[in-house]
Amino acid sequence: MNSMFSSEELQGENVLVLGASRSGMAAARLLHEAGANVFVSEIRDADKVESAAAELEALGIPLETGGHRLKGFPIPKFAVVSPGIPSNAPIVHHLKQEGRQVVSEVEVASWFYFGTIIAITGSNGKTTVTRWIEHTLHQADLNAVACGNIGYPFCDMVREQRRVTHAVVEVSSFQLETIQRFHPHVSVMTNLSEDHLDRHGDFESYAKAKSRIWMNQKEEDFTVLPEADKMIASISLSIRPQILNVSLDRVPELGAGVHDGQIWINLGSSQEHVMAVDELSIPGRHNIANALCAAAACRILKLSVDEIKQGLATFPGVPHRLELVHNNGRLWINDSKATNVDSLRVALEAVRGPVILIAGGRDKGAPYVPLRELVKKKVARMLLIGEGAMRLDEELGDLLPTKHVGDLESAVKEAYATAQPGETVLLSPGCASFDQFRDYEQRGDVFRELVEKVHTGQNEAATGEKTA
Repeated sequence: MNSMFSSEELQGENVLVLGASRSGMAAARLLHEAGANVFVSEIRDADKVESAAAELEALGIPLETGGHRLKGFPIPKFAVVSPGIPSNAPIVHHLKQEGRQVVSEVEVASWFYFGTIIAITGSNGKTTVTRWIEHTLHQADLNAVACGNIGYPFCDMVREQRRVTHAVVEVSSFQLETIQRFHPHVSVMTNLSEDHLDRHGDFESYAKAKSRIWMNQKEEDFTVLPEADKMIASISLSIRPQILNVSLDRVPELGAGVHDGQIWINLGSSQEHVMAVDELSIPGRHNIANALCAAAACRILKLSVDEIKQGLATFPGVPHRLELVHNNGRLWINDSKATNVDSLRVALEAVRGPVILIAGGRDKGAPYVPLRELVKKKVARMLLIGEGAMRLDEELGDLLPTKHVGDLESAVKEAYATAQPGETVLLSPGCASFDQFRDYEQRGDVFRELVEKVHTGQNEAATGEKTA
């Protein structure tokens, strides 16, 4: 156990969990099972967390709602903070002033995990790389599970699946802000672009939070980095783990790269041919970069080249990331995972035009101006939703027809009514989902349902029959 607190030390100790969301509940369950006296504080009102409240009551874990007052709670030994609570929140500041450690859920999980941790972060592509590594490890018959920021809390995985040998953990900047001993054997940073500026304030602070992924790695550990990313290069100059670079333009001296349309891995002694780029299971230049990250990480974990090729060639992709949901002569693509400007750029580069773009949501502060040339080239119309609609219109709206439709249902109906044969209807919001949805997954699921609904309704109208 790589722990600030051993199992014995946790017995009977008071522990505060801030937030009754997915990660907070996972931490509460694990710490409760470890014998700690857990209490949970949630800023939302009781009627918003009824399910969590019922579970906590059944476990005998006290819960306060409607604010972090900590009324009647004993002084905690440490606190676990949910990713949605910023490090400068008054309650976090108060706890630190009182000398209490504040840690993330992934930190707590790592105290109880004895296997190999592979941690993945970055602005874009981290979910794809996380799933791709998991898939490739499965192809090699290793007991691997993807968890963390991907939607399955690390604490739940540790509690539910004790025999997992390889934890493939997606970690966000929010989670990395409050790690202490979290120690991956292999880390991957896919890329860095402006994201979460509403939370971190500026790009440098965001990059600094991301760089904490290397904080506890040692010389015998490894990190996989994109060779061409200048920001990552600047913040990784003095790190301790061994660096494997990935490159779309050459084969690095140590790492994975592309030469003449072929993927190669070079671990220093010799270059190993893996496969042709055209044999990858999912298309797009960005996915070549994702595949290289997965290949390098898996080679470090001693998978053979044949096992890596099998994983790269059979990976089905991830939901909500350039996911084709319908084709009626117009492609309907769910890219709800595009929660920032750079991931919207990647989507526009990958899909065929002309595009009807559904964009908007909770704005994160990064400028949309860098998209202007791409939008002018690929996008025929924009349908804008959510809180970020106005700024999208201000920075891009002079280039093309735009319409403020308000919500996703209205956007799908408008797109269905106006899309022409050969066009692509692309949900790629470029914004967070929290103004109208629980998370990007719910937004993508709703989009799928709405697309199915409008097409099923049209079929029923055309045939006079209801479909099963």
